[in-house]
Amino acid sequence: MFLRRRTIATLNDEDLARLLREGHQSALGDLWDRYAQLLYGVGMKYLKDPEHSKDEVVELFAGLRDLLIKHEVGSFRPWVHTVMRNRCLQALRKSRPTAALPEQMLHNTEANDHNDAVLHEATLQALEQAIDELAPDQRMCIRSFHLERKSYQDVAAHTGFSVEQVRSHLQNGRRNLRLILQRTGATGQAS
Repeated sequence: MFLRRRTIATLNDEDLARLLREGHQSALGDLWDRYAQLLYGVGMKYLKDPEHSKDEVVELFAGLRDLLIKHEVGSFRPWVHTVMRNRCLQALRKSRPTAALPEQMLHNTEANDHNDAVLHEATLQALEQAIDELAPDQRMCIRSFHLERKSYQDVAAHTGFSVEQVRSHLQNGRRNLRLILQRTGATGQAS
């Protein structure tokens, strides 16, 4: 799958990462030999596309020195695995298909369409009111993540929360939104 060199480095991963950070390009080759196949497997797990997975591995290694300069890495293997996983998740998020509305739907002004639009607007207003009822931390995270389409990391940077706190606020916020909407009858369901 990936070409490997025949030399065997006796240094551990963390020493190779330190050497690469210091500018020794041969360390990049040694890390490639050890991790290209593993990271390709991570890519296939998430992306399910051999070519896209290969591209992500190559791009990760192309920027590896810069990443190591930015981040203090204590244990290389779990760190590089996480970096690859995050790259794959970002690629999946970017490639979400968006459906375009057919032209006739954009210009259709029949009464039923008008009624649907009014119902949709009422639902959106109920959702906006329910969001306003959330605790401030949950409200901020819900708006940033769902309405502004920010990533967990972007929400964390914007709010000052850790990524785990953002996830917790989102989970609790979504649960509370569902309860508020059920209580007000906006979902049309009763539990």
